[in-house]
Amino acid sequence: MEGDFNSPTYLIKIAETCPEKSLSYLKDSLISSNLTVIDEKISGNRILSVQCSFSNLCIQAENLELLKDVNSPEKVREFNQKDLLSFKFDSKQTFFTSAEQLFLLENILHNVKFSKAEFLKNGLKNFGASDSILTGCLHSNPCIIESYTPMHQQDELKKLWGKVLKNPFIIPVNDLRDYYGEEVAYYFAWMSFLTWSLIPIAITGIFIFLHQPNESADDSHYLPFYALGMALWTIIYTKLWKRNEYVLALLWKTTDVEKVDMVRPEFFGVTRQSPITGINEKYFPAWKRRFRYLLSFLISIPFLLLGIGAMIISLNLNGYISDDNSPIHIHELGHYADPGNIFANDNKYYGWLIPTIAHSIVINILNKLYRTVASYCTNFENHKTEQQHNDSLIAKRLLFELFDCYLPLFYIAFYQLDIVSLKRELIGLFWGDEIRRLVTESIIPYVLEKITARRRLAKSALIKKNEDIKFNDSEILENLELDEYEPFDDYIEMVTQYGYVTLFASAFPLCSIITVLFLFIEARSDMFKIMFLCRRPHVRRARNIGVWYKVLTLMTLVSMLTNCFLFGFASEQLAEWVPDMYETRDDGDRWIKLGSGRYIVGLVFVAEHILILCLVLSHYLISDVPIAVKNELARREYVKKQEFKSLKERKKSLE
Repeated sequence: MEGDFNSPTYLIKIAETCPEKSLSYLKDSLISSNLTVIDEKISGNRILSVQCSFSNLCIQAENLELLKDVNSPEKVREFNQKDLLSFKFDSKQTFFTSAEQLFLLENILHNVKFSKAEFLKNGLKNFGASDSILTGCLHSNPCIIESYTPMHQQDELKKLWGKVLKNPFIIPVNDLRDYYGEEVAYYFAWMSFLTWSLIPIAITGIFIFLHQPNESADDSHYLPFYALGMALWTIIYTKLWKRNEYVLALLWKTTDVEKVDMVRPEFFGVTRQSPITGINEKYFPAWKRRFRYLLSFLISIPFLLLGIGAMIISLNLNGYISDDNSPIHIHELGHYADPGNIFANDNKYYGWLIPTIAHSIVINILNKLYRTVASYCTNFENHKTEQQHNDSLIAKRLLFELFDCYLPLFYIAFYQLDIVSLKRELIGLFWGDEIRRLVTESIIPYVLEKITARRRLAKSALIKKNEDIKFNDSEILENLELDEYEPFDDYIEMVTQYGYVTLFASAFPLCSIITVLFLFIEARSDMFKIMFLCRRPHVRRARNIGVWYKVLTLMTLVSMLTNCFLFGFASEQLAEWVPDMYETRDDGDRWIKLGSGRYIVGLVFVAEHILILCLVLSHYLISDVPIAVKNELARREYVKKQEFKSLKERKKSLE
């Protein structure tokens, strides 16, 4: 390494099937790219530790046109190694953030020059079509690389965790970005923004709850306005978050970042000449992929049916389906919810929560099973690019998980038209989900970390006694033994939570304040998990939260429909304001009078369309990009043009 510069480390775990000659050629290729490679055998595992010099990182930063701060009115400029001193430079170790160093190192690794023919000559049957030596070795036959992962930097982690503990109310988003990169930082920034944005609506929810005439939420004067307010809040929230994304992208210098559409090494097809470039390429007909889509759907059906079955059992055990003529009524299960029985609403031990919480647990198990099925189906569809593959996988898992979570709620709300039962089911699912996450993501991880810490101390003691093993070998093994970080799981949990709060606002107004409290816990739990229980994720640059914003926008639109429907048709909330249009039946419930239905429908229709109009107006009247961001981007473009003009004039004068 150069002077005081200590590069982050990439760990490459060599597969047991790797031929020795292939491993030797891999190491030679890495070394020829000016990378430092240490080959070690630790506890029977062959591991390559790869580092990079500062000058090599600078070359790659210049190639990638990485933006860095400068000591001039320009503020930021594309990195140029010749003008290193014109940038804000404290030391080699801090000039590039830890995440930038890893990002540059991984790019260098993926661009190492090598010969596929040389690999095939050294004992391989197949190397694959990838131009990346890492990806090719990962999917070669026989396999050369089992896995590769960046190594955690313990000193950086301790500083980061210290900042988390120092202020329990603020997420150190910028520090997370400096260590993990923008993709991870955007998730925590979004969670923090959601938490603080929910506080005004949460306080309103507390006020509504305290002024309800009873606990049923069926006839509160204020709940219709709370529901409409929640729908308006979703519009404001999504718009403000979009603007905040641009602010963060400007701060993190990723406004021009585009995800690279990489061809998947697993993609297969016939070789043909590209009609666009004329270069030979792999081609897979669209009709074949559509046929595979159909097969994927057929494979998914049994799991969807399992989810529907779990919902039917739960609804019957809760007594929500009492009509004997209903095709999904099961008398043998429904009688457990009769008055005086174990799952009845009048059970003093809250027995009615048991089926709902059990349903939540079953949903979680089914989601984990379907995760494997969705991955298999997506691979079977043979997508050409990583982006297409990831979008298809997210769509499958998202639809299945939201289907499982919301199907019973929609059934009770829009088929049963029973807001009292909806509230009971929502509370059960909500608390079941929150308690499960608290246990599985906070309590269990904390206990496991304590156990792991003891084992780590024991390993370190053994390593000190063994002169043949280096002291950091235990740390290397620990990094490789950790689970990979899966951002989808964190996002889907937050999106589901967002749906509980927004889609059924008038059924459970306390949901928002409980969500705020749990989000504070969830944020610390997720940071603990990613720092100490997961491998350090590969650094991915990003300028927003990607497809998840579209999911939030769709939920915003749906919340307008659900909340208007709930206070208009599934409850007696509207009857509190227009009592002349309702009549009280013998059972004590109020029903729309004959001839008044058209007016009730009209009121709900107008309220819903006003909300949709507000959404459309917000899109056209409020820019996604704040004016300060627009001005700064325009200024940067102007400076670049002036520099180009000046360079052109200098060249002309020299001629």
